[in-house]
Amino acid sequence: MRRIYETSKYAREDQGCTEENYAAFRGQKLPESPNWCSKFYVVNGIRHNEEFARSTEVSDVCAGKRADESNRYLYARARNARLIMSNTIPEMTCDEEKPYCIWHPDLASEETYRELAKKYPDMRYHVGRACAVAGYDALYRELDLLPDVSIAEEARDNGSTAIFKSIVSQHVRYAVMNDYRRTVELDNPRAGATLNNDAAVRSTLISREVREMYTCGGPDDEGFYFDIQEDGNLSPVRYPRRGTEKIPKQHEDITYMPLPQDLPAVNKDVLINLAAWNGNVERYLRLRRPELIPNELASVIRGAYFHTPFARWLDTCLDFLFDEDDAVFVRQAVNARFIMDNDLSRITHDTHGYEIPTLFWWPHLPTNDTLRELAWRRPDVNQLVALACIAANYQDVFDEIDAEPSQWQWQLASNSPNPHYLASLERRAASPALCRFWASRTKCGVPYSDESFEKRFLRMDKEPTRWRSREWLYDARGGLRNVAEAEHYEPSDWYDESTWEKSQYEAGELFLPWVQKQAAWWNTHISATEEARGRPLLYSSAADVERRKTPAPAPGWPKDFSHWHDSCESWQFVKGREDLGGPPAEKELSWYEDWRSTGRA
Repeated sequence: MRRIYETSKYAREDQGCTEENYAAFRGQKLPESPNWCSKFYVVNGIRHNEEFARSTEVSDVCAGKRADESNRYLYARARNARLIMSNTIPEMTCDEEKPYCIWHPDLASEETYRELAKKYPDMRYHVGRACAVAGYDALYRELDLLPDVSIAEEARDNGSTAIFKSIVSQHVRYAVMNDYRRTVELDNPRAGATLNNDAAVRSTLISREVREMYTCGGPDDEGFYFDIQEDGNLSPVRYPRRGTEKIPKQHEDITYMPLPQDLPAVNKDVLINLAAWNGNVERYLRLRRPELIPNELASVIRGAYFHTPFARWLDTCLDFLFDEDDAVFVRQAVNARFIMDNDLSRITHDTHGYEIPTLFWWPHLPTNDTLRELAWRRPDVNQLVALACIAANYQDVFDEIDAEPSQWQWQLASNSPNPHYLASLERRAASPALCRFWASRTKCGVPYSDESFEKRFLRMDKEPTRWRSREWLYDARGGLRNVAEAEHYEPSDWYDESTWEKSQYEAGELFLPWVQKQAAWWNTHISATEEARGRPLLYSSAADVERRKTPAPAPGWPKDFSHWHDSCESWQFVKGREDLGGPPAEKELSWYEDWRSTGRA
């Protein structure tokens, strides 16, 4: 994996930070030989440098007087935003030239915004948003806008209390501005909107000072859901990524308490992944963003594997929620859940192989007849059915389908308490035409390779909560935040290091180690009391080791096991003892009736 934050010459050029792009970023001149991301450096340079925005070469590009017009309107919007923030109202002849964000990196005067709203009435909400940033209460009242939740979130972020209260006090609020699409819905805004943290508030746009080329960084090539400045979120510092802010301690209870009508000012990416991971339809549907966030797809897949209602809901809308490539992974997870629920209604001879899951015996086991039926309907996946039979110890079905021996079966059979499977494989694999150490390939088109299947699907502990490196749990970074893959890419943190180098993890795979590790940390953090959160967990410090060498304190209220032994004898052995001439069962079980009569049942 390429380390995006490297600062060598070649790494900088790979990011797009060439000498020419850096000059554009500094507001000096346009690139003569632009590359794939030159436009982001130009836009950033125009928005931050008034002299550059007013220069002849930039003006000519925006007017369509240069040969390359592909970015004409993009540069025109950046230039017009800069002019507005410099208290000049430009001539904008079409909607393509009107900028979305006119409040960063600078603010215009109240009078400039007032004149802008008069000259371009369709930009009144843009002006209202700027008022929320600058605290122009009088101008905001003059605009007479619908109570827009994006403006409310901006006002809350910038301390514009009067504007914020005027919006949240309304019984009906609207979603007029859309920061994801950089659009304003004037004709039919959505009513009944709440503060759902869907605005790119100004505090998240603050850029850091860049003094030299090697610190310039590049555009966010990993994708970020907000780009209201249209500069590709160009940033001098790449990690931690945007959107990975911690949830403040005072709001951590939002991870387990019912969601309020209006979310507090937190980055909700943790909440999105938690909702998907736990299969919570209501929370996930409310919180999700139009674009997938880091780790979301893996969390959705896990939620579908564990929760039937979540999988059933996804079944009705996954083609709408996900793009074509991601929908394949979600469809496999949904079908896996249904197979484990003993429903094969979506698996027929016409079902595309890409929709058949690779794993369908965890976290729950289908019945033996379900596996028989699946092997009959789809003999092309009998290799997978054989694995399910080994995991479930369905010896009869395993023998019936007689799947060709494979490394996968051999690995799983090696961990089975039933020696039959390993013996059968060893016997049948003795043929020179077969080799137990290499996996057979199915013909169904299921998108996996020998390497990607590996031990993650076959290991006994498929959702581990232990690592070689425990320090990760105490790290200051380890608060409730959604960490991107690149920040987790440390093989020493994962106990199964033998398969790391040759395993190519994809976002759609079920057992992504950094996602499992992060979810385990979240659950530990959520479970812990306030006192426990303030000290290292896992009880592995030197003080913990020494403490356990001393006698344990006597329990103040010890657990009562006085009937436990009796109950074992009563329910498991009493019948056999009675058959051998022992006391009658009625006498042995009399304690149970006494127990119920006391009301302790």
